[in-house]
Parts: sequence; C-alpha cells; structure tokens
Amino acid sequence: MKSKNLLLLLVFTLSIAILVPSAVVSAADDDKLVVYHWWTAGGEKEAIDAVFDLYNTVYPDIEIAENPVSGGGGGIMRSKIKTMIMAGNAPDTFQITYGSGMLESWVSVLQPIDDIWDELPVPEKIKEMGTIDGHQYGIPLNIMRNNCLWYNKDLVEELGIEIPLTSWDELYAACKKAKEAGYIPYAVGAGSGQEFWLASQIFQSFVLSAPHGGPAYLEKLYNGQANPSEDKAIREALGAIKHMIGEGYINSDYAALTWDKAADLLVSDKAVFYQMGDWAKGHLTAVGWKSGVDFNYQPSPGTEGVFSLHLDCFVFPQGAPHPTSAKKWLHLLRTAEAETVFCPIKGATPPRLDAFTDMYDVISQDILKDFRDPETTIVESAFAGPPEAWLDVFGRMFSSFFENPDVDQGVKNFANAYKSLNW
Repeated sequence: MKSKNLLLLLVFTLSIAILVPSAVVSAADDDKLVVYHWWTAGGEKEAIDAVFDLYNTVYPDIEIAENPVSGGGGGIMRSKIKTMIMAGNAPDTFQITYGSGMLESWVSVLQPIDDIWDELPVPEKIKEMGTIDGHQYGIPLNIMRNNCLWYNKDLVEELGIEIPLTSWDELYAACKKAKEAGYIPYAVGAGSGQEFWLASQIFQSFVLSAPHGGPAYLEKLYNGQANPSEDKAIREALGAIKHMIGEGYINSDYAALTWDKAADLLVSDKAVFYQMGDWAKGHLTAVGWKSGVDFNYQPSPGTEGVFSLHLDCFVFPQGAPHPTSAKKWLHLLRTAEAETVFCPIKGATPPRLDAFTDMYDVISQDILKDFRDPETTIVESAFAGPPEAWLDVFGRMFSSFFENPDVDQGVKNFANAYKSLNW
C-alpha cells in the first residue's frame, strides 16, 4: 500500500531529512513527548493516531504522553492549557488553530520556531497567516475549508433539489421541500460548550453571502475595523438566520447535540443539509459513508469562489519539559509524509505544495483545487482571523440570538460584544 511505502520512505530518510538542531540536553529530555489536542471524534482521532504511530516508528525510544481533550474547536482544551502554563506546567506541544488572530492571542507563551519553519513549501497566504512580528510559531498540518454545505445525496435526489444552491432563496426553497417531506432541513449541533459553531459556521457563512457582506467585509470584521451597529451585512445575516429559525428549518434540539451528533442526522437520513467545515468529511467517512456516493458538499450558498480558511497546527510553548522531543515532533509534522498519513483520514487537505495528492477522494481533490486556484478568494475564518476571545464571546451572543431571534436586539448585542473585545 502507498501509505506503508511512504512510512518506510520516511523512516529511511529521516536521519538525513529531519535533523533536530544540536543542543546540549539530558538523556531524560529525549524520552518523552507530552502533547495535547482536541481530536476525539471519529476520523480526526484516527488521523492523529496515525501521526503518533509515525512518530513512534521513527522515534521508538520516545514515549508519547497523549492528552486528548474533547470539545470541537478546542475551547475546553485551550482553557486547560492556559491554566497549565500559568502554573508552570506547560506541555511539550499542543494543537491550536493556525491564523493571525489566534496565534497573536498565544504568542506571549510560545517560542518561535523559525529554524524549523524555514523554507516550508506552502502558499504565501499560509506563511502570512502564521507570521507574528516577523516570526513563525506553529507548524500547520492540514488545510480546513469552513464554508461547506454538506448534504445527504439520496434525500436531495428524492426531493428533486438541484445542486448547487447558489443563493439564500434557493437554500430557503430547498429547506422548505425538506421540511414538507418530514426531514430536518438544516442540521445544527451546538451543545456541550460548542456554541461557537453558531458564530464560526452559520453566521460566518451568511455574512460571506450577504448582499453587503463578502470576504472583504469578513476580513474587516475580523480585524476589528467594522462598525456592527451600522453595517448592513450584520443585519442581513441575522435576518437570514432568523428566517431559518422561524421557518423551522433548524432542528429544535440543536443545543443538546455536539457537532458530530448533528452530522449523524445526515447519516441516519433524518436531515438533508449540514453546515460545517471540511473536517465533517472525516467523521462521515469514519462512520461508514462513502465520499461522493452517500454524501457530497458544495460551497455555502452564495460563496462560490470563496475559501474560508484556517489550519490546525502544533506549537512550542515556553517551558516545554522535553524540548528536544518537541522539536522532533515539529520537524516530523512539517514533512509531506506526516501530512499524507494525517489529511486523508481527517478529511482535510495538505498545506505543502509538494505533498502527495493522488490518494485523496473526489471531495478533497475538489477542495484542494479550489484552494490552489489563483482565482479563488482566500479569507481567514473565525478560527484564524479574529482574536481567540471571539469564539467564546460570539458563541454566547449567538446562543442568546438563537433562543430569541430578534434582529434589532441581535444587532445591539453583536455591537456590544464586538466592542468588548477592545480592538
């Protein structure tokens, strides 16, 4: 199999290709790697396990002390890591979303890794997203497209819905058909502390497709340069969400479901559409669905030609107890081989321009093609562009709006929440 051949190739060449800069370290410094991540659902767990297996194959004498912390998007884990660092108990490395705002929020407790990052063959946009004050702080492992609308192919065909949906009106009409046929039109899961999905997926997709929204406005919004109390895009997006709620297109138990349980509504033929980033593909395939056969995706209605982006990365915190093991981990992650064992399982695509691509399924190939198309407009997502606090602040704000979708009050609450970030 190609994956086994790649593993053998990596093991054979690692002694030359992935050399950790010389350092004076104790023997104990090399025997353990303490790592935190939030990949616990099907697909994503299998993907990170594959990278751990690769690391153990290359470095069999290093024990991996893995600490998975459940909670999509990493909010729970990030809080835990902050507490650990403040207590002087930092791990060797941990996962974080890769982007200008998120990394800026963490840079004070991270060590730069310019020597490891040097000449990493990725698009210039990715390099820009991770450059803080002239330094690099994270090794990106996978590209994530946020503006994806997933659908159950059998139900779409049964209902006679023509794909792609290219506007809000077409989305509303498709949801109406689904509801009248007894299906959940638009599955949502925001339970167990995952309210941020309401802001990072649903609201963001409607801002990107709003008449006065789009990628330029989203970038302005995430850079602290917007005026939410006056900007028409905010009112338009809130109005669209209100319509979806008011028409009964969103499942009433959304606050009791995690993101993956909402995705399962598609698998059980209970729901037709599901708004989520392309990591959903890894989950759907992990539960037995076939990509492009049982399910498919399209860019969120009205966002054709736009790619809402973040990446997942691992960083090197100050006070890492096993720095040499951590550097070996980061050196490993920058390779095409590491991306290759991870991304196909995760449902993601590789950042490196020289990464292997022939093993990806039809959906990932399409996403990768869009990302590399010079005509595509790339914009940082809610996980990347704004400061970390955005996810919590606006998760709470949208949780309140979903319970009481009053647009006038929603605009006021949004403006107040925006102001609270002290841009």
